[in-house]
Amino acid sequence: AYDSLKKMKCRRINDLSLVNACIRPSGESYRDGLLSRKTNTNPSELIDKLLEKNYGYLTFQEDVIAFLQQICGLSGSEADNVRRAIGRKQMDRLQAALPQILEGYCSKSDKPRKVAEEEAKAFLQIIEDSSNYMFGYNHSTGYSMIGYTCAYLRYHYPCEFVTAYLNNANNDDDINMGTELAKQLGIKIVDIQFRHSQGDYSCDAEKRLIYKGLSSIKYIGESVSRELYALRDNTYLSFTSLLTDINDKTTCDSRQLDILIKLNFFSEFGDINLLLKTVELFNKLGTAKILKKDKVGDIPEYILSKYCKETEKQWRIQEPEALLDEVVASIKDEIPKAKVSNRIEWELELLGYINITLPKVDSRYYYVQKLYDNRVSLYCIKTGETELLKYRKKDYLNNPFGEKQIIKVKEIRQEKKWKLLKDDKGNEILDSSGKKQWIRLDEYEDILGDWNILKK
Repeated sequence: AYDSLKKMKCRRINDLSLVNACIRPSGESYRDGLLSRKTNTNPSELIDKLLEKNYGYLTFQEDVIAFLQQICGLSGSEADNVRRAIGRKQMDRLQAALPQILEGYCSKSDKPRKVAEEEAKAFLQIIEDSSNYMFGYNHSTGYSMIGYTCAYLRYHYPCEFVTAYLNNANNDDDINMGTELAKQLGIKIVDIQFRHSQGDYSCDAEKRLIYKGLSSIKYIGESVSRELYALRDNTYLSFTSLLTDINDKTTCDSRQLDILIKLNFFSEFGDINLLLKTVELFNKLGTAKILKKDKVGDIPEYILSKYCKETEKQWRIQEPEALLDEVVASIKDEIPKAKVSNRIEWELELLGYINITLPKVDSRYYYVQKLYDNRVSLYCIKTGETELLKYRKKDYLNNPFGEKQIIKVKEIRQEKKWKLLKDDKGNEILDSSGKKQWIRLDEYEDILGDWNILKK
């Protein structure tokens, strides 16, 4: 279609409509002439007049109806029956009508029968071809107007266009094509983020960013997405204060909150593991009024004394949010950061695919997705690309690894693959046109996503 539009040099909607019609199977016999704007000279002026808007070609279903009535003498109902056969791709009905069309054309022609039959054959071929698929004028025009509008919007409003495309995706292929289009247009698709993500994809055209939506995530509905987005302009000095609002102002339940934390939705408030621990403490302290002394756990007494009133058997909590903030601050350095391998497993469980990319990480770090007999499917943590590479069994036996591990590959080699062939004279020759890729496994690290190593 793109090449045809360029050849036609379209300047108006009807030009687009003609291109849309002629690239269908029915346009096979006349397509090149139409795209070069070469006017077709028909056997009679009457036919030329009938088809003058189409450069003299039988292009649309409506042209066929008019041609059958005015040139071949068929009645309106007979012509429409042929049109229906074309529209429904009913080849048997069309074939049954061809003799009548031929006879009608010849009887109305002022030329000898033999000449008239030869003239008619060209039209009959187009009509016969149209049984594969021929556009109606209304369909083609409407389709072209939508196409032109989309092209205009895609050029002048690229962020909004790609966002709408993704929100109307019907399957994974649509998502992949929309993602690729965003990449081509220099638009970044950002993972779900508090303050930015809504139910569907949304965009910041000025920054050329598209934020993923929450509605597609398992167990996260439109209402929760809307309620969380409504909190976007509030100032939160800590995750604790946000949890208070989520608890009081939304219907977000514990499972939904756990999912969003594990998908790094609240990244502005810190590491995933720390946030999960904060929620655990919030459920214990955030809404409580009394804390029994035998349930205090590891909370230091000096912190409790600041924000609680002590009795013989319990602490009466007077400033729950301040208490929780200080407890979190006191254990912050003790909570290990979430490993990349954990994040990948959460994404696979909750999204069904791996989404994480870390541009600052060494490109030699890979997550092992699938291990085969002599091949391995690796997910590159830096780029998000998946590669299927070979490995040498002797290397693997020396350093075995398994699925769901993160490894550091020493190198990926691409070498010439030599083949022994024979030339035309029967002489043996070495051919090096083939190539093979394999990973060198004599040195690697099973790091399991440890952040300290990844940073280095």
